[in-house]
Amino acid sequence: MIRPGPFRAAVVTTMLLVGLAACATPAQPPPPPTQARPAATPPPLTPPAAETAAPGPPATPTLAPPPTATTTPTPPPSPTPEPSPTPCAEPGEVVAGTFQSTLARGEHRYRLYYPPCYGQDGRAYPTVYLFAGNIHHEGKWDELGLDEAADEAIHAGEIAPLLIVMSAGGWLYDETSGGPGSFESLVLDELIPHVEATTCAWAAAEGRAIGGLSRGGYWALEIAFRFPDHFLSVGGHSAALLDAFAGPDVNPQQTALTNDLGDLRIYLDIGDNDYLRTNTIRLHEEMAAAGVAHEWHLNEGEHNDAYWSAHAPDYLRWYAAPWPVERSAYPPCPGS
Repeated sequence: MIRPGPFRAAVVTTMLLVGLAACATPAQPPPPPTQARPAATPPPLTPPAAETAAPGPPATPTLAPPPTATTTPTPPPSPTPEPSPTPCAEPGEVVAGTFQSTLARGEHRYRLYYPPCYGQDGRAYPTVYLFAGNIHHEGKWDELGLDEAADEAIHAGEIAPLLIVMSAGGWLYDETSGGPGSFESLVLDELIPHVEATTCAWAAAEGRAIGGLSRGGYWALEIAFRFPDHFLSVGGHSAALLDAFAGPDVNPQQTALTNDLGDLRIYLDIGDNDYLRTNTIRLHEEMAAAGVAHEWHLNEGEHNDAYWSAHAPDYLRWYAAPWPVERSAYPPCPGS
């Protein structure tokens, strides 16, 4: 593009030369001034060679229109996928706990399994309450390997991280049969409220399961059949259904058939050589005849540690089956 200043200078120079030529001896006209070619867009890396215009007045330069700019839309950046959460590699932990029981008139003991990475996401946990036999202590389920089975299944993503409360028995356990003031009341009015007030336990029926072996199986069925709206699931494992003092309003062999159990999930199992198998098999048959939904297993085995240890992982998976593994599905921890 020719700048206006140089262009006017070239015109003036030409007019002076023409005037002088008219007064002097005729001679060949001087060559016209050199004009630069308008630069194309984009400009070349080296300037173009100058061209000599034909004799005569300089031509009025024609400016080329600027090229039409074409805008190429820039595509939005693709979203970077969020990395998948790394499964927790920590082991779970079993701790001893106690609280003062008004009903038992003294200290009540329990053991509590905390799942791997407990409390780190601020959400509540489903909880299983488990009882053992009348000759056992609160660490029986721990001795049977339930905590190791829980760690393995949680790390593998097979079950949801959960809390497991392993309760002791005591004199109410052995000397009462059910109803108000019995071990039932200790569980409903003291143990569960204590756990839900001091941990991230999911304080709702859909977040609770209850179960037990031997005498603990009796108590789990007694409590859940009388209060089915308090629990999602109940398990009676080799249940000792032989309490001669249990009346029809508390005896699981009657309440399973007379009470409306709603959607309560029920699991019954016993060994085929268990000396207590007769009443459990009868309960299964009567429930089936009455159309009471339940899961039933008659396995090989006896009333002993070998049987319960072998089936503890099966029990755990059954309790946890309704609970989602994804932690975002759970409500916030009440204390967070």
